[in-house]
Amino acid sequence: MKDFLYKLFLGSPVYNKPLKNTPYQTYVRDLKNTWDNKRHHDTGLEKILRIFLVGVQIIFPAMHLMQSLGKVGVITRNLVKELYVVFKTILPLIILVRGWYVHTWAIAISVYFMSETFLYVISIIFVSDIFIVPRSYRRNLLMLFLNYLEICFNYAVIYAGLNLLTGKINGYVDYIYFSIVTSTTIGYGDISPLTSTGKIIVSTEAILSLAFIGLFLNFFGSKMEHMYREEDQ
Repeated sequence: MKDFLYKLFLGSPVYNKPLKNTPYQTYVRDLKNTWDNKRHHDTGLEKILRIFLVGVQIIFPAMHLMQSLGKVGVITRNLVKELYVVFKTILPLIILVRGWYVHTWAIAISVYFMSETFLYVISIIFVSDIFIVPRSYRRNLLMLFLNYLEICFNYAVIYAGLNLLTGKINGYVDYIYFSIVTSTTIGYGDISPLTSTGKIIVSTEAILSLAFIGLFLNFFGSKMEHMYREEDQ
């Protein structure tokens, strides 16, 4: 049974090689390389953004979670990352189902995790040169889809917790429905923002979703196309 689970989740042991550096060591290295323009010659606003995207990772749990694992195999660390992404996707659903969105802490947690996710996805574009080339771009697309769902669910928590919507709302499903409809820019009109604050927040979701779907799926699509071309050579 142990061998079966290892094969299912980790694959062949030959691919699960221990990493040379801990996440903290990698973080310091990447921050220094970005500052020194070692891998990418950027200036002005681009450099400020890149330094921010690298540096801000320290305030989120993912890096510290990986650090607690030590120098484990790369596949093991990737599996833990996947579980962390799944946890962040499920958490806002739990908050909605349990009705915890009425508490300020629940809204704060949703905003916190959503910020981590969005900044990470942005960093894939602007600081992709510091990341290790993934073993599977399909896996990254799957993670991206979960990130997209997480952002939709977290916005639903915000809408519910701050009571920003009006219309035919009968429960938490309607908040999720409105969030997903907004993210796709369909807008049926049966539910709409109630206040100016609500309109601003709904607008941010629409803008972020367009950027998410357009820019990032196009980015990974080009990566996969490049990969296929290499395989055909």
